Amino acid sequence: MDSDLREELQEALSPAYTLEGELPGGGMSRVFVATETALGRRIVVKVLPPDMAGSCNVERFRREIQLAASLLHPHIIPLLSSGEAGGTPYYTMPFVEGESLRSRLFRDHRLPIEEALRLTREVAMALDYAHRRGVIHRDVKPDNILMH
Repeated sequence: MDSDLREELQEALSPAYTLEGELPGGGMSRVFVATETALGRRIVVKVLPPDMAGSCNVERFRREIQLAASLLHPHIIPLLSSGEAGGTPYYTMPFVEGESLRSRLFRDHRLPIEEALRLTREVAMALDYAHRRGVIHRDVKPDNILMH
């Protein structure tokens, strides 16, 4: 089933994107890294796995796509495109180089105060922006805060 999902996703994304591999984690979704063929840019493809593709989950994922598409903020990764692979919805976002806050804290144990304040301000501004548009993240954690 894993190779089927990957094949269906690659078929849906071709020739615009080429899948490179899967990222760990993802919670209710699977996350792949791909390269945009024309421009050579790396992107992330987030897809609902087949075992989660019940009607409630599909609708929830489609709402996530619509909400993500509505957010344009310097500290929120933008949605690039969306579609379906074998009836399974997916969306693409830019690949962000860097590490998660969790990885950084694991390595360094703490952040310098100036960096911690800047990061807190940026996250708060992004959440405020989303909340004012009726979007609640529901999964704010160090793993989901990217340091770049």
